[in-house]
Amino acid sequence: MKYIDIHCHLDFPDYDTDRVEVLARMKKDGIRAITIGTDLKSSKKAVKIAEANENVWACMGIHPEEISSEARDTRYNEKEFENLIRNPKVVGIGECGLDYFRVNDKSEKINQKKLFEQQIQFAIKHNKPLMLHIRDAYNNALDILENYKKEAGKKLWGNIHFFASDIQIAKKFLDMNFTMSFTGVITFTHDYDEVIKYIPRESIMSETDAPFVAPVPYRGKRNEPVYVIEVVKKIAEIRAENMDILNNSILENSKRVFGDII
Repeated sequence: MKYIDIHCHLDFPDYDTDRVEVLARMKKDGIRAITIGTDLKSSKKAVKIAEANENVWACMGIHPEEISSEARDTRYNEKEFENLIRNPKVVGIGECGLDYFRVNDKSEKINQKKLFEQQIQFAIKHNKPLMLHIRDAYNNALDILENYKKEAGKKLWGNIHFFASDIQIAKKFLDMNFTMSFTGVITFTHDYDEVIKYIPRESIMSETDAPFVAPVPYRGKRNEPVYVIEVVKKIAEIRAENMDILNNSILENSKRVFGDII
């Protein structure tokens, strides 16, 4: 396999009409991928897709924006997730975290924090990395993670997906041994060039967040994991590095964070 997309959503209905073809293109182009659950139902679908495809793995968890629906009703059904975690194709917990982009209600922020902490505790218990979703809440998330890091030490690690902050925030995550991944957004904005240059090669990852944010030259179309090649190409260009050397580092990073089975 040549490339890895560490964060996509192959279970989403966007692929219901041609999922088989999407997966075939991935295999043909040498693309590994981690497909990400956003709630219990989505996590189960992600695991099934991973089981059926040797180049696909899964993360399981509840997205912070789901707090108003499934999570509020189930209070994070740990028993159900305990059943899923036994599957060898499950390589991480999430996506989980904090998302304050549309949140003004204090009680919803409290509920997001509780849900996030439940999944942090679950990840530590099972010695799995976190796949983090953080939006308009980096400092709040860091406060929570730094508190758990004091007790958990090396048992708390993971990746911040769709990283969209600055060098100061990146440094704090690096200090906790977290990696950061970038999407196709970097192909049509220069907002993250400096932080991409700053992050050490051993702490950078590639993703698509497919079906969202397709990179140039596919912008405006449905995204899919094969387009991660454009993300890797752009990261190498921004960093003025050889693309093959950078990509090999990304592949090694994914093994270190998510396990040698990747």
